[in-house]
Amino acid sequence: MRSALRRISVVAAAAAVLTALPGAASAEGRHQGRTFHVATWGADRDSGSSLHPFRTIGRCTEQVRPGDTCLIHHGRYQERVAPPSGTKDAPITLAAYGDGAVTVDGTRTVTGWRDAGGGLVAADVDLPLDRSENALFLDGERAMEGRWPNSGPDPLNPSWAVAERSSTDQHIDDPELPDGDFTGATVHLWAGSNPWSQQTGTVTATKPGALDFTGGNYRCTPLCMGDQNYRNYYLVGAKATLDQPGEWYYDKDAGRLYLVPPKGGVAGHTVTAKHESWGVDLSHSSHVTVRGLDLWGTSLRTGADSTGVLIEGVRARYISEFSTLPMPRDDELAIPPGEGHIVASRVLNSGIQILGNGNTLRDSDIGYSAGTGVLLRGGDNTVTGNYIHDVGWMGSYTPGIEINGSGQTVTHNTIRRTGRASIDTAWQLNGVPFHDNRIAYNDLSEAMRTSRDGSPFYVCCNLDAKGTSVDHNTVHDADGQVGYYIDNSSSQFLLHHNVAYNTGARGTFYNGHSGVSLGNRDHHSSYGPGVTTAVRLSGATDATGTYVSNDVALGPMEISGPGDPAPVVRNNLLPPTDPRYSDARNGELWPRAGSPAIDAGETVDGVTGEVRGDGPDQGAYEYGAPIWSSGCRLPGCETRVRNDGWKATASGGANASAAVDGVQTTQWKGSAPQSSGQSLTVDLGTAKTFGRVAIDAGMDATGHPYGFTVSVSRDGDHWGTPVARVSGRSFTQDAVFPQHTARYLRIELTAPGENPWAVNEIRLYADGPDAAATLQAERAEVVRGAERGEAATSVLGQGDAIGFRGVRFGAGADTLTVRLASGGCGDCALRLRLDSPDGPVAATLPVRGTGGADSWRELSVRLPRTVTGSHDVYLVATGGHRVAAVDWLTLRRMS
Repeated sequence: MRSALRRISVVAAAAAVLTALPGAASAEGRHQGRTFHVATWGADRDSGSSLHPFRTIGRCTEQVRPGDTCLIHHGRYQERVAPPSGTKDAPITLAAYGDGAVTVDGTRTVTGWRDAGGGLVAADVDLPLDRSENALFLDGERAMEGRWPNSGPDPLNPSWAVAERSSTDQHIDDPELPDGDFTGATVHLWAGSNPWSQQTGTVTATKPGALDFTGGNYRCTPLCMGDQNYRNYYLVGAKATLDQPGEWYYDKDAGRLYLVPPKGGVAGHTVTAKHESWGVDLSHSSHVTVRGLDLWGTSLRTGADSTGVLIEGVRARYISEFSTLPMPRDDELAIPPGEGHIVASRVLNSGIQILGNGNTLRDSDIGYSAGTGVLLRGGDNTVTGNYIHDVGWMGSYTPGIEINGSGQTVTHNTIRRTGRASIDTAWQLNGVPFHDNRIAYNDLSEAMRTSRDGSPFYVCCNLDAKGTSVDHNTVHDADGQVGYYIDNSSSQFLLHHNVAYNTGARGTFYNGHSGVSLGNRDHHSSYGPGVTTAVRLSGATDATGTYVSNDVALGPMEISGPGDPAPVVRNNLLPPTDPRYSDARNGELWPRAGSPAIDAGETVDGVTGEVRGDGPDQGAYEYGAPIWSSGCRLPGCETRVRNDGWKATASGGANASAAVDGVQTTQWKGSAPQSSGQSLTVDLGTAKTFGRVAIDAGMDATGHPYGFTVSVSRDGDHWGTPVARVSGRSFTQDAVFPQHTARYLRIELTAPGENPWAVNEIRLYADGPDAAATLQAERAEVVRGAERGEAATSVLGQGDAIGFRGVRFGAGADTLTVRLASGGCGDCALRLRLDSPDGPVAATLPVRGTGGADSWRELSVRLPRTVTGSHDVYLVATGGHRVAAVDWLTLRRMS
């Protein structure tokens, strides 16, 4: 029970308890709200009281009327939930009670397994979904549909076969293709001269080393098989592919499910299959609140007429699954049909769907979707504070968040590990108008895992973004070519106060594509390492209204195109001038003292914010002001391990520093073709805690390893058994393992390859923030007694606190540094407490006046004892009613 309780967010649990209080849903003149209880030990014939709860959520939704609440106790509920509507003043609420995880489960258990010969078992079962949308889970983990070549469990880390150049758009030659009847299988293609999207076809004939297929050949040559640079493919959905434990195949016609059982047989294991696409179906509901529920193997949707729906504190896993990429139907399109619209496949029928007007999705953890993470359509909806990750692995234009419509608000989301874009707008579905949207304070990273031409923020095509603002976002560590991509004649986009680093060729790209690029602007943005060209405008027949100013960059700008008036590019800080970023290697692009960006900007009406000094600063941050941050504040939102100046050495002693220099556009490459035993050893300088290694080959299509192990060591001499083994072949490869604390890691190849090994960047991740990183106060998971701002807290008084959970100290920290503002109050202090707001005091930082509650200064104190391990960390104010406002803190080893 304890572990289940930890999964319920404090906010969601507290809100659920408040909802349960007598009269909580009532007010004068409204229906007196009733509270019903649901529990797995209840019975639907009972009254629904706390002592005699209903058994199903569906029974509760049959009883509720506006103002009523269903409080749902811990357990797994295998049902479809479709509540009626409440009213604006009396919504209906479905909420977790707070005694453990409440899971709406879209799967059903498969039983009746019997031997099917050939090392397989089979069960007769009617799976109600389309055969391309089935999903199977083995002991609570996603099972891989039978495929060739075999791949690991991470769908964003796939293995690809490579066809011969003699292949065509309907034929594959591959001497590695095994014997077997693959007729009827799906062939999944990532192929073409510049494959910005993937396609699927159907195998019609096979023979050793070759196959024929239909479909999958829209938009040749950029997106189809043939004598192209990219000739990647795999097969899925044929019984002949079943060859490793956990793989499955469903014969729809026979109603029979085949499985390669785990070693020792299927007995004692639990197999479940997806049955329900929409476990929480609000498509005909308005004024409903859903709070604190988990979704497993199913999703949630509102409808085109929904309004007043609030979804908060939801944890969703495996929300959408499919194995084919069909052309969108004509009635789904906002523009005339065309073969290029294949890129929008599955966008509209996957993900958590917030449709209608005036609905909100907030503070939710949404992960694992073959398609979209969140679909936003209609108008005046809000998506804020969410952690969206591991989505879009099928490789079409399904992003972390797809934004359609006008008046939408998308803020403070962290979007990580997406097949293509983190945030996308596809005009095929949206149409041209894209008015009055606010896209701000989002953190977008590890995008473009299965595409080569795109960006974390991508909008296309011909859009009119009048009134839309894209501001205070951070994009980084992505494998496309751009950070912010305004593609194909889109106009009137206002970008400002954005940050980009490690995004490849360009930070921001306005692509006229032989059309107009009107009124696009970029102001007060900062571009860091791993960005070759800061801002580019090209291909425009008319660039009237282009205006780029107050940007800071480590690379040049390329702005070209006619206009009346001509494009304005001025007052930018560009090479060779050093902008004196605080810590560019770790994405901290705010100016240090003495930066030439300070007071060097011009005032841009409606964009330039508060000015500190003689004039506005260039770049995204104002020197002397609190440092704003982007992203959510849920567990998982901060996981990257800080690079304190790592060093890398290749086997044989060669320097491999380009693999760990924090610059994705530099590359280390081996001197000979890959072979078993080649290695890279990384010295982190001090012990760090990590559980994922990302090996990024950037845009390199040939240099990624075919197999490797990861080992760790505390001293660089004693290594032990590898902590991870990775096989297969993909462009960005991750090794995931139980967290270790170590100073050294070694990546060693286990398979040969025809090309030299290439690494652009090695990144490390773990559960929870790195103590040595800059912990932004406004993103603290706990704020008690104070208010969050966009860049800092309000003034903390006696007993007020901010807290960060699961902070990783690695080798330890001996110094606390806090950036704060205070008017001074005698014996005031901030106490660093561990594990709870009342936990042991690890340090006391006396607070001296800084000149006022808006005058910021860094203060430090040595810790009496070095703190190691992993802890919840709290700063607690003491000594007065107005102690200090807090901007950020760090905990580092200084000796």
